[in-house]
Amino acid sequence: MVFYSPIIVFIVNVLRVLLLKEVMDVFLPVDDREEKPLKIGFGIYCLLTTTVYSIFGVSAPYEICNCFGIIGLTCFYQELWKKRLWVSLLLFSLDMANSLIVLFIFGNIATFQQPAIQALLMLICTTVISHISYPSETKEIAFDWKQTLLLLVIPAMSVIVLSVLMLGELPKMSAIWISGCMLMINISVFYLYNILIENYLHLRDHDIYKQQTYAYQNQLEVIMESQSRVRALRHDMKNHILALQVLVQRKEMEETNQYLESMKDFMANPQEYVKTGNDTVDSLLNYKIQKANEVLHVVETKIIIPEQLHLRSFDLNVLLGNLLDNAIDASMQTEDKKLKITIKLDKGILFLSICNSCQGIADGRSDFLETTKEDKVNHGIGLKNVRRIVEKYHGDITFLQEKGSMVTDVMMYVKEM
Repeated sequence: MVFYSPIIVFIVNVLRVLLLKEVMDVFLPVDDREEKPLKIGFGIYCLLTTTVYSIFGVSAPYEICNCFGIIGLTCFYQELWKKRLWVSLLLFSLDMANSLIVLFIFGNIATFQQPAIQALLMLICTTVISHISYPSETKEIAFDWKQTLLLLVIPAMSVIVLSVLMLGELPKMSAIWISGCMLMINISVFYLYNILIENYLHLRDHDIYKQQTYAYQNQLEVIMESQSRVRALRHDMKNHILALQVLVQRKEMEETNQYLESMKDFMANPQEYVKTGNDTVDSLLNYKIQKANEVLHVVETKIIIPEQLHLRSFDLNVLLGNLLDNAIDASMQTEDKKLKITIKLDKGILFLSICNSCQGIADGRSDFLETTKEDKVNHGIGLKNVRRIVEKYHGDITFLQEKGSMVTDVMMYVKEM
């Protein structure tokens, strides 16, 4: 029976590792290209922890190996190191608390049954955690230093307390109670994280709707100005007609054309850069282009879309708002200060192209563009949100840097209403 015990430990450890992976996948995004190395990493981690446990049992060498193994596994995920560190410490403290609870309750009389009970406790923890709602988009969210520190303190202190507990000689019942409390406290961190996530999403949505409100307000002012010009022209229309009749009777065609051009210029609203009939597009683009004209030298637009689209106004604000803000910011840093926007709908496919002058980015084509700003926590999230919107409409986005210009091309499947 003793000969088969390491095999039993390995089989049970596989379940524990799969549960750890399930929790990691909830909080950390993984690139498809890293999927195979990640599986290999989990396999090595499983073999290593099984070997160390079979030799030392629940001890300092095992916990050290387990800690560095979990930290190493998070390196395969695409996320800021602060969030990877938080997930690593939280999972390690949960796993360590489970190990010590089993050790203090059963002692060494069930050395090879301990992994099974520990895996059972981890299964219970995973079940509790899975009942918390974590939208897929939350994987991309990174908090600032204060929020990250708040999340890090609890698992870090738990690891210290559990380490002292493992090396100390407290009474059995006291050790069990302390380990159990550490376990419950760390599970509560997942609920704290969920609360922070919900607050972040609320603030983000509020900011988007606030921007949309400003855009609609700007569009209302544009419409009111256009109507004012229409009323002024209509008020003097009789005089204009008489003047044109005189010019036509005299066959002064050049003067007639000049007069008509003057009327057209009078009717043109300098703040109405886009007029497609789609209120959402017009309001957002007029608002952004007005801002761009204030800081850039050249702003060109070519918009050909119908009045109605199967595209949520919220999604459109996320898509155009983030891309245009990034393009305008990048153009401001150059001498040319150029921006060109092209949007068209053809056979159910929406094409969006934004070309802006830029600097500091290597030439070439890419499917993903990282922010060049120093604060990568508060910046760069917009591009991830843009990619999420593009994927929602089964589209694609590419970035092409060439000769001092950045071209962002988006293709989405959007039908006319």
